[in-house]
Amino acid sequence: MTSPARTGGDVSKSRHRRAGRTAAVAGALGIALLAAACSSSGGSSGGSGSGAATINGAGSTFAAPMYQQWAGEYNSKVNKNVQINYQAIGSGGGISEFTQGIVDFGATDAPMSANEQSAAQSSQGSTVLHLPMILGAVAIIYNLPGVSKLTLDGPALASIYLGKITKWNDPAIKKLNPGITLPSAAIQPVQRADSSGTSYVVTSYFSAISPAWASQVGVSKAPSWPTGTGATGSSGVAAAVSQTKDSIGYVELGYATSGKIPFASLMNASGKAVAPSTTSVEAAAAGATLPTDITALKLNLVNQPGAGAYPLSTATYILVAQAQKDANKGKALKAWLLWCLKSPQQAESTKLNYAPLPSALDKLVVSAVNSVK
Repeated sequence: MTSPARTGGDVSKSRHRRAGRTAAVAGALGIALLAAACSSSGGSSGGSGSGAATINGAGSTFAAPMYQQWAGEYNSKVNKNVQINYQAIGSGGGISEFTQGIVDFGATDAPMSANEQSAAQSSQGSTVLHLPMILGAVAIIYNLPGVSKLTLDGPALASIYLGKITKWNDPAIKKLNPGITLPSAAIQPVQRADSSGTSYVVTSYFSAISPAWASQVGVSKAPSWPTGTGATGSSGVAAAVSQTKDSIGYVELGYATSGKIPFASLMNASGKAVAPSTTSVEAAAAGATLPTDITALKLNLVNQPGAGAYPLSTATYILVAQAQKDANKGKALKAWLLWCLKSPQQAESTKLNYAPLPSALDKLVVSAVNSVK
């Protein structure tokens, strides 16, 4: 089937916090989204499988293209009686709708906080599992006409979003890009306006490498940004950067490649400039400590050691209740998740610029899914 492409989105402006207002800016990136997961029927090749079920999920825009593709393929090729609908509303929205029981599963790039998990488990009446499904990279995208190659490091990037580095030809950026002519133009930072797991990953990275960021802003899905323009969803950030000269932003890598938006290499913990890719995400995972408790499969891939590791790498999770309230839906959801974790589907993730789970982690996730009743 055709892979879902990333779309454009609405953009909202949220300059300095004391401005206290947000202006809406319409934006479309000119890339069509094939929401295969939301089609009403599958192909005739699908087997009958288990009983009919419609399963609803919502959350991460980072992982949306993969989940939507898997949902459509499962319906058309595996079980035409199971339809899985996925809405890309952001990680914070996914956690909220799952906790409220609006959807059957949530999706997030940011592990739930202790308070969020307690609320979800109380609502669901069950242990809630974090299921890593794929790995991916947060790409730092930019719009600098005439600059096709750019390198940044964590301190410079954090300083841009702190409002301390304001010009593209700042000495800290020039030092990282010898031989490249950088403009004196003001940098236009773009960030997520919604509650976002991608923002959580970015602010985790900033907090790890910038004491100023850690003390002034910290780690959050919805931080109080010191400067910049807000945009809704990964598609909204991609649209804003695509349309705004001298801008910089962050999105899942596939949104950058689909939109043909340039992205920077980042200096990693080993002092090497590394571009986001499937290979550099896998290198980050190779240096990470993997969890062992199937009820707490959370991992940190930010700023991992290794010459080839990309520092803005992350896992992305599906949230499910271990004890399902609806047995038929639970059985269908469990079957789909186990199918997604099989080697062919994991390998397929690379076509959308994600990375498959390491085999040891994949086995743990399979065990976690098998514990769902």
